Amino acid sequence: MTNVLGRYRKKISVFKIQFILFLIAIAVGSLFANNLNGNRIEEYKLLSGYFITKFPSSDYLNIELFKFIIWKRIKLILGIWILGFTFFEIIINYIIVIYFGFSIGFIFSIGLMTNGFKGYLMYIILLLPQYIFYIPVMIYLIVKSTNFCSNLYSHRSRTRGFNINKQMFIEYFFVLVICIIFTIVGGIMETYVNPQLVKWYISAINL
Repeated sequence: MTNVLGRYRKKISVFKIQFILFLIAIAVGSLFANNLNGNRIEEYKLLSGYFITKFPSSDYLNIELFKFIIWKRIKLILGIWILGFTFFEIIINYIIVIYFGFSIGFIFSIGLMTNGFKGYLMYIILLLPQYIFYIPVMIYLIVKSTNFCSNLYSHRSRTRGFNINKQMFIEYFFVLVICIIFTIVGGIMETYVNPQLVKWYISAINL
């Protein structure tokens, strides 16, 4: 009972650390964006304006885009899953959490600075509805891969050997299957729903 409670507390503490790092990274990304010089802000503003002008006339609804998105997302999923077998996986997960936090803080701050609140909403629309699937998948995968890595190497340190428990491996394999399924659903949303949503938003508010 004590061992179970100890492992549970350890899992919660790892998640808390990752969540705190994520929030700090968002703040750092936002501060970094706000400290860019005027010329860089103008460049981002021009790029944003070009995107808004060209997007409604672009034909994004094609199978090639879907293949590109799926391959890109699944490569990331596979990379994190495979890293679960390595002893440095936990550190890599911290880096991934920090990277995503920094990117979110930076991008949303740039949107707010270049086009005001409409630009801020624009970046939210760009993430919908696919990130309703992507975000839970990433959280689930990072937590599961961290736990798998921790259990794998704590077992190795006790036995002085490398022996993967069959049940543990099967459960971890199904983590990959679940993540791929939801990533494919997210990819469908990103290819066939998101472009229409963005076009509607641009035309609705005349951004």
